[in-house]
Amino acid sequence: AYASDFLSRARAQGHEVPPQAFAQAMDNLRNRINYAPDFDRGGADIAYALLVLAREGAAQMGDLRYYADVKGDAFATPLAAAQLGAALAAYGDQRRADRMFARAAQMIATEGQGDSRLWRADFGTGLRDTAGVLALAAEAGSEAVDRAAFTTRLAAAEGRRSTQEAAWTLLAAHALTRTPEDSGLLVNGQPVQGPFVHASDGAQVQDLALTAASGRSAEITLTTLGVPEVPLPAGGMGYTISRSHYTLEGAPLDLQTLAVGTRFVTVLEVTPHEETGARLMVNDPLPAGVEIDNPNLLRSGDLRDLDWLKPAAATHAEFRSDRFLAALDLREAKPVTLAYIARAVTPGDFHHPAASVEDMYRPAFRARTGTGRVEVR
Repeated sequence: AYASDFLSRARAQGHEVPPQAFAQAMDNLRNRINYAPDFDRGGADIAYALLVLAREGAAQMGDLRYYADVKGDAFATPLAAAQLGAALAAYGDQRRADRMFARAAQMIATEGQGDSRLWRADFGTGLRDTAGVLALAAEAGSEAVDRAAFTTRLAAAEGRRSTQEAAWTLLAAHALTRTPEDSGLLVNGQPVQGPFVHASDGAQVQDLALTAASGRSAEITLTTLGVPEVPLPAGGMGYTISRSHYTLEGAPLDLQTLAVGTRFVTVLEVTPHEETGARLMVNDPLPAGVEIDNPNLLRSGDLRDLDWLKPAAATHAEFRSDRFLAALDLREAKPVTLAYIARAVTPGDFHHPAASVEDMYRPAFRARTGTGRVEVR
């Protein structure tokens, strides 16, 4: 539903989306709704699918009313309640929509955004739910949610945001600032065209005078992006990640110098520092002269030639042309080992970027290895 939501929003903004693929996505969601099992607590996947279908005019009004009237109190997250409310609003049933939005707001007020659960199937947090409810209520024009209170709650949140928190916060900002006047901000005396101002491209820094329109106050967030001038050392918080290389027989291998055609095993070990479970994303970029060799070998679990290695089973793995990616569900504080086979293919002297691990719920908890260089002869 999340991927289909992205495609639906892109189509609404005029971006080209392959029609056959999009039609298959809608068919998939309809099938999931038709065969969805009953639930007493949960329903987040159902609510999201109904929202996307309703936005495309492909939902059944009977389904929306059933889940609102019979299962309205069974939806386990504020975002799910708000998604069902947004689906009802898309079909013009504002009374039921406001009731679901009111329940979502009540759940957030009761639970707060400091959600202590670190393991949710929908990658959600209290902060993500707050942003999502605000975004959907603003899009649906519902007055059942106190937008000012939710905006203040989001603005007061500190720390790095997860991908879900950042995405829904952006959607909320977009929904609340559809006209320049809504931002309440002037740059050099002119209204801001949307919620963002590009201040510098790194070459020329322009003087900007930021003022609030009509005597109002405004919150300003300064975001800077850059590339380090020197390689960062290995380090992190909450986790440690190490990267080592071996021959196919298990002997340690110095990756600084390789001959073209050399096959070797890259081993990544992630060590958590806490007992809490987590969903992790591991990213290991390859040197430009190296590519992953026969990815199906480790994906299928065929390790007859590598019986000295006992890698963990990743929830999802991608063997791309420039990197190895893996998603891990970590339920205990034990080191986790991942491995893949690579081959040196192109002569040259190449930079070897750092491997990294990131906690998808708590993005401040992340770690990286050191960088290096690889010469392929």
